[in-house]
Amino acid sequence: MTAASNALVELSSELARAVATIAPSVVYVDAHPRRDASGIVWDEHHVVTVDHAIEREDDIELLLGNGTSVRATLAGRDPSTDLALLHVDATLQAAPRADLATLGVGHLVLAVARDEDGATAASFGIVGSFDGPWRTWRGGEVDRFLRPDCNVAPSFSGGPLVDATGRVAGMNTWGLSRRTALTLPVDTIARIVERIKSGGGRIARAYLGIAMQAVGLPDALRTARGIAQRSGAIVMDVAASGPAERAGVQIGDVILAFGAQTIEDSEDVQRALGAAKPGTTERLSLLRGGAPHAVDVVVGERGRDDD
Repeated sequence: MTAASNALVELSSELARAVATIAPSVVYVDAHPRRDASGIVWDEHHVVTVDHAIEREDDIELLLGNGTSVRATLAGRDPSTDLALLHVDATLQAAPRADLATLGVGHLVLAVARDEDGATAASFGIVGSFDGPWRTWRGGEVDRFLRPDCNVAPSFSGGPLVDATGRVAGMNTWGLSRRTALTLPVDTIARIVERIKSGGGRIARAYLGIAMQAVGLPDALRTARGIAQRSGAIVMDVAASGPAERAGVQIGDVILAFGAQTIEDSEDVQRALGAAKPGTTERLSLLRGGAPHAVDVVVGERGRDDD
């Protein structure tokens, strides 16, 4: 056998060992009639998985790697980052976690899952990229995320992305992008889990109920109104009975400031909301028909006010 062949055999064996290392901590999650998902044993009594695959909040069945099943209940969820935390009374084997400082673009990784028959599945590739920070379309704050360059099927959602030693680098999900799977890194998962636990099972996200896009401000208007910024966020839609509608925000209003923060595009609004607390009152400084206008809006909570 050639040296190259020996190297391939050894690499193959290392990858198989990595899957064997993580397999006892990967479960199949049965909580939705149409969506398969896996889960990662986070600690002895908790499993993390994807929120989009959780329909039932109790009587959730987890299929373990040893072929047995246990019951779980929903301990908390954060739809904005597509993460759900499940509680089990049984004692499970927590997954080993990777140090992301040692993982870079090009490193070998494996996406691992468990199917409804209890079988382990895996897909092999590399870390394609790191990106972030990022605010998801539901308003969640993600420190950074990984793009794995491997075949991650939708049914792999909730399962781990592991390094070549079988340690968890993050949780794979199709719930944050319509085009590809992304991986929430372990440090982000840890932060969200702690917020869920300390928040009584949920994370309060501020919400206005408007759709926006950036719009440039004409020089003549800026000069006439003494406006320094070159753009704002124009309101394209207002959710019925939402916080913005109740405050009197109208389609076509241009948001220039949220409290003391200058607004030049929709991302600025999302960043301002990230620091705001539901139930507090904030002043929106607007242009309405080219004239200065202001409204005071009571910030809502996503999930309660966005139906």
